[in-house]
Amino acid sequence: MAGEAALSEGAPGLLQRLAAWWPREAAEAVRIALTAIAAIWLAMWLELALPHWAGWTVISVTLATRAASLRKSLWRAGSTLVGVTVAMVLVANFAQATLAFDLALALWMGLLTAASSVESGQRAYGFASMGFTVPIIALADVQNPEAVFQIGVDRCSTILLGIGCAYASNVFVAPGVPAVGRALAGRLEAAAEACDAWIAALRRGERPGPMPIAAVMTLGEEVTDTFTEQPSLRSGGRGIRNAAPRLRRVLAAGLLRALLPERPGSRSTDLIGAGGAIAVRQVGRVRVSARLLRAGGRVGRRRVPFRPHLLLWNDLDWDGWHAFDNGLRTAAAVLLVNGFWYVTGWSHGAGAATWASLVCVLLAAHADPRAESRAFLVGALLAGVVGLTLRYTLLTTTGSFALLAAVLLPVAMLAVVGRADKRAIYGIGFGFFVFGVLDPKNPMTYDLADSLNTVLAELLGMAVAAIAFSALPPPVSAATLRLRARRRLVRSVRGAALDPALLVPPLDRYLARGFGRLALVGTDAEAARTGERLLVIGLLLLALRETDDREGRRVGRAVWARLSDPRSGAADPLHDLADRATLPLQAERIGALAALVSDLDRAGWPNLDPGVRA
Repeated sequence: MAGEAALSEGAPGLLQRLAAWWPREAAEAVRIALTAIAAIWLAMWLELALPHWAGWTVISVTLATRAASLRKSLWRAGSTLVGVTVAMVLVANFAQATLAFDLALALWMGLLTAASSVESGQRAYGFASMGFTVPIIALADVQNPEAVFQIGVDRCSTILLGIGCAYASNVFVAPGVPAVGRALAGRLEAAAEACDAWIAALRRGERPGPMPIAAVMTLGEEVTDTFTEQPSLRSGGRGIRNAAPRLRRVLAAGLLRALLPERPGSRSTDLIGAGGAIAVRQVGRVRVSARLLRAGGRVGRRRVPFRPHLLLWNDLDWDGWHAFDNGLRTAAAVLLVNGFWYVTGWSHGAGAATWASLVCVLLAAHADPRAESRAFLVGALLAGVVGLTLRYTLLTTTGSFALLAAVLLPVAMLAVVGRADKRAIYGIGFGFFVFGVLDPKNPMTYDLADSLNTVLAELLGMAVAAIAFSALPPPVSAATLRLRARRRLVRSVRGAALDPALLVPPLDRYLARGFGRLALVGTDAEAARTGERLLVIGLLLLALRETDDREGRRVGRAVWARLSDPRSGAADPLHDLADRATLPLQAERIGALAALVSDLDRAGWPNLDPGVRA
């Protein structure tokens, strides 16, 4: 474990035995749990209505690295403010219109679930938080809609208090700038080495195996995390930020070399323009940036600007149909639970609606939401048993906060471990739910029948969410997801061929999304080879249009006609277009396109293979 690795070989045997029983992970769990308890105490001291929100916020925003914690904290704070505002708007406009309120709530939850599904990392969590904050605020006291403003202010205050406590605690264990820089430098060097080895194998005429797409695609998030953790690294950090786009161009140049043989007097990499011409030097530039970063230096002092569009969309691949399915599922689940609530008149139905919404939007972006929603339900069931037992046994004997802290410490440690350890599949549900069941307040209130009703309603909402992930709509298979990735790859080539100049994506965004789609398609070797060929076809079309958009669109129409219907005619217009090209390089690009299109294997590709339904 990490604690054992920290000991040197000559350390005393006693310390080694202590490390085996008290590893670094346990020390972290104690630190985070004590921070959560401190946040709850401060919330009680400030007389906030639901202090346990502060405790769970500490656990929720404290991640493996300080950078990830800061990014999640920023998203949590901003999304809470947005969610509270939307909740107040909905209640203000639909307080007396039950059906309209239900439809508006379902629409909001569906939209935010779809947005969360197409994002990744902390952006996905931010959109999910915007979604589930609304039912938490709007349904907290449905009998008294005038109180929604006070509830919203209290939640914002409690969340910000928890974020502040988490940040203060993280400061004591945060690595300095040199350590953060060295860690990122190691990742840059590893990605550059993987790309260089792949390119070198191509030059030797060997079969290099799959492209190191994963190593390159993760660099963008790692650089963003590093700049968030240590903003000083933004100064002179342009080379660091550009590492991922540069390595993507290296991979694109490698594909060109593999698919198009070198010609006398020209190189295949010249065909994608200036970016391709210098692609062979990009690995060296990334290595120089990594060495400078490791040594504490950078090229110049110009600060890397913030890119505002990253708040709205990312440059990676996303599945629109998958997002639509997730949004539809959440909206349907919310409407079903609200309908059951109103038909039965259950006084605790608001809790069922809130937790059905929360689980649906929170887990929609996860890899296997069906299994995780079931695990969430089981973890919450365990939390209900533990929370009710502790609340109505130990916490009834005295009003001392010391006793409350002693009870909360092991519970919070379990929540921390369950939140951080992927092997603890029930941990997220347990940690999310146990603080609400314990419900630490000043003063504590005790009503066993009400507590049982509340827990039962909230578990019912989670059960509806788990059922929804399996049946509303039917689950999508891995084969369907791969087929959709192929469809998106074909659509991107069509866009490069036919879209107006205003809608044509920049080269770096095209490569980022294209390589993301190849990563999904890559489980099938034959399909991967066709996907690589399609990616290069789109790349050449973008290079053509960058030089001369009118000529590029004319060539694009001919290319798409050949791609979509190879039997359209015996004559190949691409050869005529190559003969009439204004520049020799343009003629070479058109000739390369003709060769790539003629050798394309269309089997299994939507919009290209007549035997596959598009």
